Amino acid sequence: MYICSRLHSYTIVSETFVLTLPLKVEKWQADILDKRYELLRHTYNMVQQKLLRQYIYFSQQKAFKACKNFQQKREFFVSHPFHFRGINGKNGEPSDIKFPYTFESRSSNSGKRPSGGISDYVSKLWSHRIGQDKTLSNLGINSYILEELGLHIMKAWKTRLYVPKSSRISFREFGDINSFGSRYKEGNFAGFTINLEKGFITYNTNGRKGEKANLVKLPIDFSREKKSYAVEALKGGKDSISKLLIVRRQIRGRNKYYLQLTINGEKPQKGRTLGIGNVGIDIGPSTIATSSLQGVHFDKLADKCDNIEHELYLVNRKLDRSRRANNPQNYNADGTIKRGVRLVWKKDKEVKRYATLKMLRRELYRKQAEIRKQQHLEMANTMLSQGDTFIVENNPIDAWVRRAKDTTKTKTGRNRCKKRYGKSVANHAPAMFVSLLKNKVLSLGGHFYEVDTRYAATQFDFINGVRTKHEVSERSITLSNGRTHQRDMLSAFNLQHIKLESIGTEDRDYDIKQMEADYPIFCKLETTEQERFKEARRNERDALYFVGAAEKQLRREPQEETVANRHNGGVGRKHCNTRLGSSIKESAKITGSGLVRESIERISQVPNECHHAGSHPIILDGL
Repeated sequence: MYICSRLHSYTIVSETFVLTLPLKVEKWQADILDKRYELLRHTYNMVQQKLLRQYIYFSQQKAFKACKNFQQKREFFVSHPFHFRGINGKNGEPSDIKFPYTFESRSSNSGKRPSGGISDYVSKLWSHRIGQDKTLSNLGINSYILEELGLHIMKAWKTRLYVPKSSRISFREFGDINSFGSRYKEGNFAGFTINLEKGFITYNTNGRKGEKANLVKLPIDFSREKKSYAVEALKGGKDSISKLLIVRRQIRGRNKYYLQLTINGEKPQKGRTLGIGNVGIDIGPSTIATSSLQGVHFDKLADKCDNIEHELYLVNRKLDRSRRANNPQNYNADGTIKRGVRLVWKKDKEVKRYATLKMLRRELYRKQAEIRKQQHLEMANTMLSQGDTFIVENNPIDAWVRRAKDTTKTKTGRNRCKKRYGKSVANHAPAMFVSLLKNKVLSLGGHFYEVDTRYAATQFDFINGVRTKHEVSERSITLSNGRTHQRDMLSAFNLQHIKLESIGTEDRDYDIKQMEADYPIFCKLETTEQERFKEARRNERDALYFVGAAEKQLRREPQEETVANRHNGGVGRKHCNTRLGSSIKESAKITGSGLVRESIERISQVPNECHHAGSHPIILDGL
């Protein structure tokens, strides 16, 4: 956990980290866990429905409509608590819920959650009946597990009330609740026991004690992780663990289960050390530039993270066709959806093709997220050796996503597109990289500063001390000495030489003397980096051009008439259709990293005349 001082630098107060370990779960054990996930989902939706009804009732009163800000709304809900039947307090009175503003925060002295909040109400639902003769407690869902569920409900309502764009409360669909667990209280985890020496955990599935307890033993699989790292992380024993969760993740259409432990203490180090000196970082929607004494670098964020927009478009189109074909009663003759009537849709279990396509879309998102995070971690680990003080401009990344408000015209008189960098930010996640780098630097004892944009690192010319505004389209900036520099690299160089004592004050000072001393070295390093980046981009374009030529050659080759080709729409349709293939089973095999293997297999089938000769490909006539 970190706190931010006035200087926008971060220091460690008390550190916690999360250790995730795979579990060896058998089929019958997975069925038991899945049933608990589904029960928690029903409980979540039930509580949200009750809260939503009460909120709609109070929001229609004149006193609530007269509230002009969040402070007045907060005071309104304090004086108008929610009442619920079935759950009574200590004195037999109906339970009152104070709305989730400041009432859910932990007390700094006792560490206990004050009564009267949403999580306190949800924790009392252990006696809620499931069927005629069972309750949630009889199925292993105790008050500690329900308290963690109440925190998710509270978070949803905070987003609804605090975020201006949030206009509704969403209910969880089938499979949306994927974790449950308990906090370490009173010397144990309620409903769970963990044995670190033998490597397994047990879960009480019926809530009973002693011999009547029905325990499910879940072994921990240390073979997939570095066992030495897990042993080092758990050296504090059971007392160092503050929370235990059993997490479910869907990977390639199958559910896998993991043990997630939140541990108090210092995170085990992996032998990485920080360098010496300042590091300036200029981050953009899809690129990052760094400047330090060790070197100047300009790279693309998550360059291996495929842009899946086209694949998603094809899958979403298939989903829409399937949805319309299986629910024709919900659409008008012109293809528009019916309004003003209750629509009944077929469930995913009834339409296997639709469920498989949704699984394929979920897998595309998952693979992209995993590749993106892995590349961010690799780049952050590489940057640690460049210095021990990192300075990054606190750019409003969320503003890059929003559309432009003003309508402007082009030279031909047409309205200019209002889109900005939404897809680029979504694919490359610059804010995620900054967060990962900050955590790594602080855990190693370094310093991390997020400076305000008023320093105008791109505009500053240290030769004459003048700030000149440049358009976004200007990728090269010429200083007053006549030398031209790449925009992002120059900004990183300026951020590297900010006076740290001026951060958080009204001054916007740079260390001019140090900039003059480091400038000749920066010019040499920048030239070397530009040549390297251009060569890498040139090789990438040649590779893409060669792959495109190979695809064209495959489309022109005659193919035999087969049943598969007839289903694809005729001879040659298999290669000129989408990369996802025609059948759903084939699609699941060639997504993500499989697309690379598929391209390599296609290239290997191209005649030798299409291979490289020197640095440029030789293409046959007619391609």
